Amino acid sequence: MDSPQFPKKLKGLIFTEIIPQFLHEVNPKKLVELGAIVREKNRTQLYEPLTDSLRKIQWVKLVGLKAIAIEKEIIDAMEPNTLVMDPLGQTAHALCVTDCLVHTKSALDSIAVFLTNLLSLEAKGGDRDFKKPKFRQLIAEKDLFLKHTIKELEPWFRQLQDIRDEWIHRSSIRSRLIHGQSKVGALPIPRKVTLSYEEQIKLPITGKNFWSTKDFVEYQYSNLLTLFLAIVDRCIQIERRDLKGSVPVPADAEKELIAFPTMLTENMTAEKMKVKFPKSMVDW
Repeated sequence: MDSPQFPKKLKGLIFTEIIPQFLHEVNPKKLVELGAIVREKNRTQLYEPLTDSLRKIQWVKLVGLKAIAIEKEIIDAMEPNTLVMDPLGQTAHALCVTDCLVHTKSALDSIAVFLTNLLSLEAKGGDRDFKKPKFRQLIAEKDLFLKHTIKELEPWFRQLQDIRDEWIHRSSIRSRLIHGQSKVGALPIPRKVTLSYEEQIKLPITGKNFWSTKDFVEYQYSNLLTLFLAIVDRCIQIERRDLKGSVPVPADAEKELIAFPTMLTENMTAEKMKVKFPKSMVDW
């Protein structure tokens, strides 16, 4: 990616501003505004878990995109009357789908830690978990605004935990490569994860029994993002209450967000930047 505005002589930590905006669903002005208010009120440390959750949300999207791209590459390699065997591709796909789930849960855990501190909830250690009704109840009692969003996401919290426990602690994702017609793609993901492999292979390849890769990762990502955005909106409301004056937000707020810092340990003359992002990794 050529960049005529890229600085020529460089050394040290480079905050890359011209990389693609991967999380276009998140309004950068809101994040910058919240960050500015938090710094003004000297509450930066309190918000570190929420910042961590955003980083993990980015991971969820990137590994989800990679899973979709891997499946597409396998499909593109298929030809009439030819069996495609791609052990590395299928393994990479399974790992990406698993990572999508793991990082989704990890982001939720960071959010739970943050809300515990923000709302001064009576919860410690493992009690700070959205899968636990008591924790959700504590949030509902302290904040009516977040209560409704969390109530809507309750089925997802439970489902997410069930899939994670099955894939991480008991079994693993069980996928097979489908040749021929399939409405759920070439690498469908079982919806009933607790079934044995012998039981799963007897199920018809339909949307009732399986997720497509795209539907699975979008479902996890969209729910996670719904919660995060609701919390950002609520935090802005909370932090504005006792704020004296206003905090300016630059028009090009997205440049204040650093996604992938780069560090140079020697002087160099930079004429362009190359961004590695496979064309097959389609955006949502």
